[in-house]
Amino acid sequence: MDDRLFLLILVDCEPLAAKSPACGGPSSWKISEKTILRFADFARRHGIVDGVGFHATPEAAKAHSELLTSLASEGFELGIQPNIPGFRYPTYKYDLGQYPKERQMEILTQAKEDWEEALHCSTTNYTACCGSMTNDTPEILVKLGYRQWHAPAPGRFDPERPDRCTVGLFPYPHHCHRRNRLLSGNLELYVIPSTGEPVPRPRGKGWWPMDLRPDRPVSEELWATYRWIIDSNLDLMLAMDYPIKCIVIGTHNTEFVHFENLEYVYKYILKAAEDRRLRVVPCGMERLHEEADRINAY
Repeated sequence: MDDRLFLLILVDCEPLAAKSPACGGPSSWKISEKTILRFADFARRHGIVDGVGFHATPEAAKAHSELLTSLASEGFELGIQPNIPGFRYPTYKYDLGQYPKERQMEILTQAKEDWEEALHCSTTNYTACCGSMTNDTPEILVKLGYRQWHAPAPGRFDPERPDRCTVGLFPYPHHCHRRNRLLSGNLELYVIPSTGEPVPRPRGKGWWPMDLRPDRPVSEELWATYRWIIDSNLDLMLAMDYPIKCIVIGTHNTEFVHFENLEYVYKYILKAAEDRRLRVVPCGMERLHEEADRINAY
């Protein structure tokens, strides 16, 4: 058995809240910068720079161009997260998956151009804002050069927003299906879902799984949920003998991040891994994909 447990912490760098009414964001670029720097300091202190990535919207890429470029030179991974209702605000009213195929290609092409212009580089890492996708989206991403897709935790369902549905999504890293965004297949795009509750909780009209994001008020009840998410996923991956075992934490560049939560989750992951004789390995999305292909994982 492979004893490696890969760890990824992926930070969505959103546009300002005032220009992101649908998805939110930091109240100022100063707060955004402070939060990004705290994530970087956390990674350095724990020696996990290789496992922390910053997925910037084109707006955040422009506002933090120098900072993100510096972090990339240090070993932090970069990716794109086009928050569509906040992209070139107020040009687009809806999330990506609410647009037809041709419009999606147009929007994502514009976002890619803006991001690359701001940072003077390219990326193969993509995060879907709110997980909004259609079955057309994966092939569009491949055409635009993306090879890794950070997806929300499986089990999400809102009857009014089918584009955000992740019910049926395989919960661990896998190659995407050519015709369905929720199935595993042989498309070049490698899907890396956030680690969440194996059984989602009812919320509103649908279901919404809790995940490991630290963007919630600190409480013992929350920490108990974190422990259950980590333990249950590790036990399930071991029972499945899944070839690429990993824990994926998604978070944001806002003032709502509680680093006490992140410290707790990280330390508990180390303990839970040790209890199961697993070795925690910080890892970026691109390297994880390369490792999966190297061992011929699905």
